[in-house]
Amino acid sequence: MENIYDEQDAIRYIRKNVGSLSAYSDDDILLVVDAMFDFFESLADDEDYTVADVEAYVAKQLSKDKDNVVAQSDILPIIEAELAYEDTIDIF
Repeated sequence: MENIYDEQDAIRYIRKNVGSLSAYSDDDILLVVDAMFDFFESLADDEDYTVADVEAYVAKQLSKDKDNVVAQSDILPIIEAELAYEDTIDIF
């Protein structure tokens, strides 16, 4: 059986691997994940990027959202955990 990307599994994985997220709802975490996906969609197929590039983009996007409650210091750990989750699946 192939392991397919699942949003709820991703959230569970992120929560399990980042200890400081209890104040955030699943939707708060998904704001970060969705901004990550927006970043990846904006890249050309062969364009290089770093995790710092992803973090900068996500931080900028979240700063535009007046309802955002995710602290700047939690963005990178969420990104790193989501990328680690992607490494555990077969199909994205």
